[in-house]
This record gives sequence, structure tokens and C-alpha cells, in this order.
Amino acid sequence: MSAGSFKMQGWEKVQRQLGRLGKGVPQNVLRDILHEGGQLVADEARRLAPYLTGLLHDSILVVDANDARVYGKVNAGGASVYVGPVGSADDGDVYYARFQEFGTRNMEANPFMRPAIATKRPQAEKLIAARLSSYVTAQAR
Repeated sequence: MSAGSFKMQGWEKVQRQLGRLGKGVPQNVLRDILHEGGQLVADEARRLAPYLTGLLHDSILVVDANDARVYGKVNAGGASVYVGPVGSADDGDVYYARFQEFGTRNMEANPFMRPAIATKRPQAEKLIAARLSSYVTAQAR
């Protein structure tokens, strides 16, 4: 095999672009993108939620997963969001949301979160992927 040489132009620009991408997507940008995707699910859940007083409907939000008003344990490693009923004693406790979603021995289930997730998840995933792709492409320029 014979030795040869070649000249590469623009290598410095490529290194700069790779350096910017190597830093990853900033948490605030990622959180905003996740909120946007989660909003699709929240809107559908609000549409499907039973409506009597409006408290359950109004409690369905997209919040940071470590928000103190989120019921239960949520793994908030990195940027993550919670989509669903959020409340506290101060702004209207919606403890009964789980009874609506899953039912009780005396009440039939009236699910709203699971159907919302099932119908809007593919659209939310596509939106998140497109926003991330746009961000990475913009950073590579």
C-alpha cells in the first residue's frame, strides 16, 4: 500500500461544533421541550376528565417532576416533567383523581390520564424529537 497525503479544510469548525454538542442540551432547554410535549397529553387529559366542579380539570398540569405539589414519588433525575393532577391543601386537593382514574369497589373507573397518554404519546414523542433535533442542528451551525 502506498503512502499518500490529503488536505482537510474546515477541521477547526468541525471541532468547535462537536465541542458545543458535547456539552449536551442544557437542562432549561430540555425542560422547556419536555413541557411542550407534556402539554399535548395534559390538554387531552383535561378534555377527558370528568367535570363537576372543574377542580380536577384545572389541576391537570405539566410541572417539573420535583414540584412539591406532585403526588407520590417521582424520579426527577435530570430534566423530567410530571403530567397529571397536581394539588395541595392550599389550591384544592385532588386526592380523588385516582378514584376517577382507577375506580373503587363502589365506583366504576372513569379513566382520563391513561387514555390521554395512549392517544397523545406518539405525537408528544415526535414533537420532542423534532424540537431536540432542531436545537442540536442549530447548535451545530
